[in-house]
Amino acid sequence: MTANSEQSVSGTAGDRGSVSASGPEEATATAGVDGAAVAAPAAPEDTTDTGAPEHGAGTDATAAETEPDPETAPWSGPAMWVVPALVAVVGAVCVWGAFTIEAPPNATRPGPAAFPGAIGALLLVVAALLTLVNVRNLRSGAGSAGNALAWFEGRPVLIILAGLVVHVAVLEFVGWLLAGALLFWVVAYAFGARAYLRDAVVALSMSAAVQVGFSLGLGLSLPGGFLELVL
Repeated sequence: MTANSEQSVSGTAGDRGSVSASGPEEATATAGVDGAAVAAPAAPEDTTDTGAPEHGAGTDATAAETEPDPETAPWSGPAMWVVPALVAVVGAVCVWGAFTIEAPPNATRPGPAAFPGAIGALLLVVAALLTLVNVRNLRSGAGSAGNALAWFEGRPVLIILAGLVVHVAVLEFVGWLLAGALLFWVVAYAFGARAYLRDAVVALSMSAAVQVGFSLGLGLSLPGGFLELVL
């Protein structure tokens, strides 16, 4: 009697769909009414976002993508004609000076007009090539959304201009050797050179080489200044 009762209870429980899952990896189902099995709730998903960008990173990346590269982006607007115009003006002044310079009677060929004439001609060629590049960029549409010279740094230019003014002011008094060395040193400083003693030695060497080249190659004596009287 007792055995039959236990079998009856076990059969009733089986008919109602009691399911037992074994093992730690399997879900456990609970028997419901009329054999309906209800699954245990799944573990909540991990919502921690480990790859979320920091605040402002997307904005910085977008700004970096939209900002033109000064090394590759073409110039745009009126600024694109500034450099060709300046180069053309300097070249024209050099060519004009080559035709109007008065050579000393003892000057040998090619004479003092050869150097400024060659430099002026090369500058005019460079200005023409820059103008051609700008025209091509305008026709292709690259110059309409290019670099408007926002990256231009005026400090080196101002330093070099100040050096030129000082060079012209002291040239007759101190002579080319020292005035030229000062100019070379100022240009090196404007472009970031900070080895002052080494730059001074190199500048003095270049100034001496230019003076020897003008004297022997062109037959033109550069101003000697007070050093000419001392030596």
